[in-house]
Amino acid sequence: MMTNGSNIDERLRVPYSIGTGVPAGGDAEIAGYLQSLRVQGFCVIERVIPEDQVGVVRDSVHKGRELLQRDREAERRKRIELERHRDPAVEIDDSPERFERWRSDPVRPPPEPHTELCDIARNETFAEYLTEPRVLRVAKAMLDTHVRILQTEVNKSSRPAEQPLSDEQLRHRSWHSDWPHDLTAYGPSSEEPWKHCGAVAQPFPDVCMALSSVWYLGPEDVTPFNGGTWIVPGSHKDPRNPRGPDDGIDQHAPIPGEFQVSAPAGSVFMQDTRIWHSNAINQSEHERAAVVCRYGPWWLSGNEFGNLHSGGHTLRTYVPQDVYKRFSPELQLLYRHLAEGVEDVLQQESQDRAVRARAVRAQNRNNDNSHVVAGAMSVEEWERGIRERGSRGAGERET
Repeated sequence: MMTNGSNIDERLRVPYSIGTGVPAGGDAEIAGYLQSLRVQGFCVIERVIPEDQVGVVRDSVHKGRELLQRDREAERRKRIELERHRDPAVEIDDSPERFERWRSDPVRPPPEPHTELCDIARNETFAEYLTEPRVLRVAKAMLDTHVRILQTEVNKSSRPAEQPLSDEQLRHRSWHSDWPHDLTAYGPSSEEPWKHCGAVAQPFPDVCMALSSVWYLGPEDVTPFNGGTWIVPGSHKDPRNPRGPDDGIDQHAPIPGEFQVSAPAGSVFMQDTRIWHSNAINQSEHERAAVVCRYGPWWLSGNEFGNLHSGGHTLRTYVPQDVYKRFSPELQLLYRHLAEGVEDVLQQESQDRAVRARAVRAQNRNNDNSHVVAGAMSVEEWERGIRERGSRGAGERET
């Protein structure tokens, strides 16, 4: 906890938002978020969780963490029992501290469904906000109409610093990109080269492959003072990477143009996984609660990431049937690939577009492509053309 002798500029306690300037409501608001993501690499969607519900959701997440701790212990015991059943002579340290020494633990996960429980299974109050219309519209526009949640981590609080900080500590960064663009994800080494989530090779294709989202649950608004994430705007377009072996970047030093995220509690920070960012020190007196979720398109495999993100060699996470059945239809679409005994298929919106594409092709209505100049159309022009053709079609149907 910081003392009155802190050398921190008190202005950093004042909340502001990087969402400022985005129009409120309708298509213009979504377009603002998309523009921010494409140009700057991030956006903030404010008040996704209503102000009077943030405390309720935060309390439910804290309770969910306690339940997950018990679940993890039960899963660990079951793995030990199965391993001993397989080999009665095996020596296994089953002390509580064993989990911290998982690297040398011989226990392997059992067959499904006894894999690791997905965090969302004990956080149903929070879960329904993952389908908030603005958030889903942004995710689908950036990724694909068929999106999934590939990561759910509820234990992402920022705890207060326990003593006054030096200028050197305040200048320390840990720049990185998120999976699948994290070149050193979870510590591969020459001794353990397999201990890695896998990553897209440099130079990264200019494609948004996933969106990391941080859900701010208070109790305070997010400010530079209490640990708002450090961001380098536009870095998602840079072929270099803070952890690139040949890029000459000091991942622990400040970068010109960096700044910290700030937003009201209940808001969601979304970032292209390519963007350079770093955690920051919480200099306030309070723990700031947060949940991290990653939206990905159907074509991005989450298996490699799921194997290691929880700190152990687990096969995958899963959502039990009884929990999954309580999810709303929209939420089920995001977690169907993890649901126990459920087959994940393309979402209806993707199927409808495929059927329409076949019908349009069958009509062969143009017969002349002389107007086409390959590579000359931007995404914005394409989207504008879709809207214009749609509005003309609606007018024709009305007449």
